Parts: sequence; structure tokens; C-alpha cells
Amino acid sequence: MNKTLLTLSAVVTLAVSSVGPALAYPAGQAPVLGFSTIGRIVPGDPVSVNVTRVKKSCTVTVSWSDSDDAISPVSKVVKANGATGVISIATPTTAGTYTLTTGISAACAGTASPVTLSKSVVVGKLSSIVAKLTTTSGYVSRNPTIAATGTITSGSVAVANKSITLTLKKDGVTVKTMTGTTNSSGAYNIAFSGNSYAIGYYTAEVRIKKGSLYGESAVTTAAIRLR
Repeated sequence: MNKTLLTLSAVVTLAVSSVGPALAYPAGQAPVLGFSTIGRIVPGDPVSVNVTRVKKSCTVTVSWSDSDDAISPVSKVVKANGATGVISIATPTTAGTYTLTTGISAACAGTASPVTLSKSVVVGKLSSIVAKLTTTSGYVSRNPTIAATGTITSGSVAVANKSITLTLKKDGVTVKTMTGTTNSSGAYNIAFSGNSYAIGYYTAEVRIKKGSLYGESAVTTAAIRLR
């Protein structure tokens, strides 16, 4: 695990707005979602959830709505103060952006209809891709070589030695797909070799797949024209 991931948990608060006393059951008032994190969430580590201002004795269940992992929902009964207390739920084991959600019945929320509280949660790190498409010549008669160059970073940190997929397209249609690897500085320079090019506009998509540390990310270059 990358040592830059300093904090292994997060705090998630699903709260309900009210003009009444703190943690009071707010009959007739719509829930609102609040969220705060402590540091970066490591894939697979738990987050702590606290659902407040819900009718006492109701059961609140928290789950991930879009994870491929078989993470069991976690339930807790609301206390007399309108809060569940801390609910701990594991995060997905693959980095990415996921949705944490809980559904509350109208009777328990004090509203006219059931309420769903949800929050987008970033697990692991997100990467930023800079990509440019270059060619040795703008004319197909000169048998140009097209290459994709750029860098991949996560904040100010280079995404080093990471496998990437590059897809070259002409007028939106895939011409060739290649794989490559970033160097120690997060940079890459990969040529689409072995091709004869036709006249048209070319772009390249550069993609980093999700894994145990970085979430999936992709970017498409500006187009270049071959005549």
C-alpha cells in the first residue's frame, strides 16, 4: 500500500436539517445530507456513518449502491435521541468514486414520502491525465508516425510505473489500441507504430484502469489533421 495514504478511515455524516433541538426527530422536514472526511480513504478500509434526526426505534440501513464488491449492508436502530450512533461499513476494495446510500421511510423521516440520502465518496486516489497527440508530418504521403505524449499525476505526485491503454481514432472510429507504462516521473511517450494513415482527423484516448490504489480515469487529446 502506498505510504502516502496516511489516514485509514473517514467519517460520513448523513444528517437531517431542523430548526428544533439537535438530534430531534423533525416531523415534516426534509432530510439533508452532510459529509466530512478525515484524510484519504484506503480501498477496503471502513468509513463511519451516523444518521441523525430520524424517529427513534426505526432501523436505518447503509449500503454502497454501485460497488462490484459483495459488501453487506449495515443496519442500526435509531436511539431515543434520533441518532443511530456510529455505523461502520467497509469501502470497496478497488479505487474509484462510489455512492453511499440509505433509505428512510416516510414514517421514520417525518416526511410525506420516503427519503433517500446518498453521498459520492472517493475511495483511494484519483489521477489527472495530460495528453497530447503528435505527428512527424501532417501529410499521409510522408508516412508519418503518430504518438501520444503526456503525464499522469495524483495531486502533485507522479503516477509512476502505471499501465495505461491508448486508443487511436480517426474521425471517431478506432484505428489501433496499444498499452504502455508511465516512467518514474509519471510521463509517457508512446508511438502508434506499424500503421499507414489515411487523410482525416485523429484523436487518442489515454486511460488508466482502476486498481487497488488509483481510480479509473481517461482523457481524449485534441485532434490533429492529416492531409
